[in-house]
Amino acid sequence: MSDLASKIALIQGTAALKVDQLAHLFDDTIGANISIFDRDARLLYVNELFSRSFKRPPSELVGKTLYELYADEHTQQFRPYLERTLAGETVTYERLSQVVDTTGVWFTVALTPWRDASGAVVGGVQVSMRVHEMKAALESLRVAQERLASHMNNSPLLAIELDEALCVTQCGAQVFSLVGMSPNEIVGQSLLDLMRTNHEETDALADALSRLQSGAETGNRVEVALRHMNGRTVHSEWFNSALTNVHGRVTSIMALVLDVTARKLADEQLRRIATHDGLTGLYNRRGLTERLNQCIVRYKRSETPLALLFIDLDGFKHVNDRFGHAEGDEVLCEVARRLLNVVRSSDVVARIGGDEFVVLLEGDASKIAVEQLSERILRSLDAPCKFANGSAQIGASIGVALCPPGFADAVELMRAADAAMYEAKRAGKGRVVYARPTADLQR
Repeated sequence: MSDLASKIALIQGTAALKVDQLAHLFDDTIGANISIFDRDARLLYVNELFSRSFKRPPSELVGKTLYELYADEHTQQFRPYLERTLAGETVTYERLSQVVDTTGVWFTVALTPWRDASGAVVGGVQVSMRVHEMKAALESLRVAQERLASHMNNSPLLAIELDEALCVTQCGAQVFSLVGMSPNEIVGQSLLDLMRTNHEETDALADALSRLQSGAETGNRVEVALRHMNGRTVHSEWFNSALTNVHGRVTSIMALVLDVTARKLADEQLRRIATHDGLTGLYNRRGLTERLNQCIVRYKRSETPLALLFIDLDGFKHVNDRFGHAEGDEVLCEVARRLLNVVRSSDVVARIGGDEFVVLLEGDASKIAVEQLSERILRSLDAPCKFANGSAQIGASIGVALCPPGFADAVELMRAADAAMYEAKRAGKGRVVYARPTADLQR
């Protein structure tokens, strides 16, 4: 029979435990500080563990009041709880208790009223368990979480933690600047549902997160356009990583999100500078070449027809010679505005140098559509171009290359339209000439 079983048998076979038997039971089998006190907080009984806190035997503690044993700072802590117990209330609380040769030890304390046969409170029973190590661990965890939260909220990166179902479990304060919502509004929500509700493009992000969920990748990067609550678009870059358990199953995903709107706008501005004419704002030769190459690819894939109108101004040299280059620039800008007014929204207008302009048509690029557009262009340039020091009458010669029938190469298409324009010049200006496909061009 075990020692504990012997004690249980002793309890069951004895009508009343003697005090020394009770003390022995408490000291040997219960890892708690136990004391019994009267209404004056005078100790009537303490167990061995209680007395060790003061490095004195129980006999030296019994008869003293709790107020005599503890320092004032400690009695101020437990006095309100003691008074509530003596008033008949059972109380549980935690406190940093006085222990000799320490700066204090954390205990969880339970105070229970001790009543006589009539039910009157004649004292109380105190049972306390040491929770110092657990308290210290929790405090360390709290400090670590506060430090992590501080880093998360002060970093230029927004940190978002997702559970395995892609619901937000943690979110940094930077989310407000990205989408105009607070962390409290986002935590607990499905990230993808939340983004769809705010009309944001989620396909790229959903695909990236799905690859992490499936284990196909442990980390990835994706760019996402977010919609702020004020309506503006915020460009963001997401660096995602998966956390797995010991069985290799993904349990959470951490996303670090960077606002790259300024970089995106700067890149777009640089690209615009590289592909657009600084004077008129139209596409330049490089921008036109890029768009034309894209059209050629589509033509080769699905035979989408396209046409190129090469426009050279008639009489523009006279403007520069008579009025100066500043006035000539005004005329070029006016021509650009007139061309944009007569083309379709799907058409591309470019200035490729000097007084040379190009219009690129795709889709409905039939000869009839080209003839109608060419006529609109010529009519739009009939009216004099006014500027600060006067006005000038100009016109245009237009060379057209169609694809089909035979110009399925971007370089040859430009060359053919250019050659047709010069033919229009030689034929008397102010007219439209179509390039004639040749065997060389049809290779």
